[in-house]
Amino acid sequence: MRFEEYFEPQTAEECIELKHKYGENALFLAGGTDIVPKINSGNLRPKALISLHRIQGMNNIFVEDDGLYIGALTTLRNISMSDSLVGEYSVIREAAGHVSSMQIRNIATIGGNVCNASPSADAVQGLMVLDAVCHIRSPGGKSEKPLCEFFTGPGKTILNKDELLSGFFIPKPKARTGSAYIKFSIRGDTDISIVGAAAAISLDNSGIAEEVRISLASVAPTPLRVNEAEAFLTGKKLSAEAIEKSALIAERACSPIDDQRATASYRREMVKVNIRIALEEAWRRIIE
Repeated sequence: MRFEEYFEPQTAEECIELKHKYGENALFLAGGTDIVPKINSGNLRPKALISLHRIQGMNNIFVEDDGLYIGALTTLRNISMSDSLVGEYSVIREAAGHVSSMQIRNIATIGGNVCNASPSADAVQGLMVLDAVCHIRSPGGKSEKPLCEFFTGPGKTILNKDELLSGFFIPKPKARTGSAYIKFSIRGDTDISIVGAAAAISLDNSGIAEEVRISLASVAPTPLRVNEAEAFLTGKKLSAEAIEKSALIAERACSPIDDQRATASYRREMVKVNIRIALEEAWRRIIE
């Protein structure tokens, strides 16, 4: 692995100062499961690596009355096993548990998974359907951005060269909320998703859908929120027919490609199937 300098700052402010100094010639290092192989292969050639591991408070999960905070350095393994991520937050735990192998989840971080900006990222999906908000640090201070607006293209985000993603805030879901993530791949979790489908539904006492959130992986240039399908179900009494129509809308909204894992037409068909399964599972978790 080739680079000239390595830093282990102890505060976010020090990290940002170093990144501001080196700009695009420096990379933040979290779990390293994506960056290190790219450096070893020569696809990335940074002058400096800035480790985030000595920064306090970036690897914890905090539950408060109004929601949940997850630090960007929290490993996917810890998220997938967290007792805090149950009930209305369980889709975050579920999605993180579908990322690759146990060995990778032991090292990979939720912030790294998001900043890698892969369209097929599993862990992103649980955050997306619970309206997660990104906390960003920069030389000018702190800012927030909805996760659904964080991605700009494959491998690209809104972050400037001297900005740091420090964590995520997830607002407390409404009462009677259910959520689910369905990963479809050939060889199980170790394989990249052919289609990933996440759904979150909040029902009122009469069974009307007050809020619906639907997202997809591996079928667009970025992780995709399916606003049209969400709008169709919102305000309706849930039924198998309504869910099926919503899945058809989601199928039309995606823009998959042909690759070595699946054709675009096959992915569209599996979007319809897996969105229906995710919605039905989220619904089941409310009423049971």
